[in-house]
Amino acid sequence: MCFPDENYNFAEMNNNSIFIGAYDDDKCVGLAILQDAWFRYMYLYDLKVSKGYRHMGVGTALMEKAKEVSKAHNYSGIYTQGQDNNLFACLFYIKTGFHIGGLDTNVYKGTKQEGKADIIFYLDC
Repeated sequence: MCFPDENYNFAEMNNNSIFIGAYDDDKCVGLAILQDAWFRYMYLYDLKVSKGYRHMGVGTALMEKAKEVSKAHNYSGIYTQGQDNNLFACLFYIKTGFHIGGLDTNVYKGTKQEGKADIIFYLDC
């Protein structure tokens, strides 16, 4: 995947999503997308940091703002998932305070990614 050239349909997502951007002057270098969920944890739909800005605290800053947004919307925290083979993302979530709440070993059955699993992460605010 490339950042920032995603094919998000912002008009479609606007009703249930909150977009948090990180900027270097006028250049967007990071994006977190939060969505309402039916239970006490807001869903982290996506988190991206431009390659040249990784390991500079951008992702951590986005997560701090995401926690503020989650609290302001009366959620107890944030949840997301990471593919079990995406080590950098999984370690990032653990580093920023998430804990593992589950493992979905069926999500990719019958797809090109069969054999992979999603780790479900939770962050209490």
